[in-house]
Amino acid sequence: MRNYKYILSGIIIILITILIVSLIHVRGTQANETEYNVDISTTPAEGFLIAENMAPGDKKTSILKVNNNGNLDFNYSVSSRQESGDVDLYNKILLKVSDSDGRLYEGTLKGFLSFPLGTIEIGGNDSLTFTAELPIDTGNELQGKSTKVAFDFSAIGHEEQIPIGDQCYEPPFSNRNFTLQQKSTVPIKFHLRDEYGNLEEELLQNVRLEVTGPSSKGGVLKYVFVPKDGSLDFQKVNPPHYHARFSTFDYPVVNDQWYTATVYVDNKEYCKKTFQVLQNGNRSNAP
Repeated sequence: MRNYKYILSGIIIILITILIVSLIHVRGTQANETEYNVDISTTPAEGFLIAENMAPGDKKTSILKVNNNGNLDFNYSVSSRQESGDVDLYNKILLKVSDSDGRLYEGTLKGFLSFPLGTIEIGGNDSLTFTAELPIDTGNELQGKSTKVAFDFSAIGHEEQIPIGDQCYEPPFSNRNFTLQQKSTVPIKFHLRDEYGNLEEELLQNVRLEVTGPSSKGGVLKYVFVPKDGSLDFQKVNPPHYHARFSTFDYPVVNDQWYTATVYVDNKEYCKKTFQVLQNGNRSNAP
């Protein structure tokens, strides 16, 4: 666990440090005992987003690379928190996060909590772009204020989140307290099992994911994700899973309404999940 601190001077300072949480899992057999490590790190490892003397309307952008240094594929998430400084300034700052595929989050810095970012294979990495903005309507009462913010990254071995029984979705989508937040992107990951209950290890072209619910124009909308157009991909993690990137930026949904995500194999329903869309969603880690 690492925590980096800086002391800076300026009219307005936004200092974002990084706290890494690594989880270690040990599995044993009668013949031998092997240590499996979930090891997450970032590049740069400290103070990657520093904004001094910001005026209303100013922005600061930096790129952060998240690395998988362990020997397990992992799912990871991130939260922001204030370490010290002025609370009103912290509450005012806006944050945008994106990756190579597009936007992940737009909202307040304080609302960036338990945000799932996906799966990284052994030896792999993700590049994330963070932009902090001081809104144009920021008043003079915040002049000379400063705040220090930390991002807490956490990771858990992918295999530990494989669903059991008749469930197919992985967290965060499977979490019982999950609601979808507007202006955000959630990875929808699921597994299929054969007639004997074994996980399917190869891509099936006859699989599709459908998200249905109220349309802002009235009636019912339906978003369909399938392998043949690339909207539903088969990620070769261990074990592999299907993955769809459901983004409210690309697939508009309505606040305070309920939607259903259903997995089909041919025309047979495999599993489903109902979720609500809120202005500020709850990505609880509760299973």
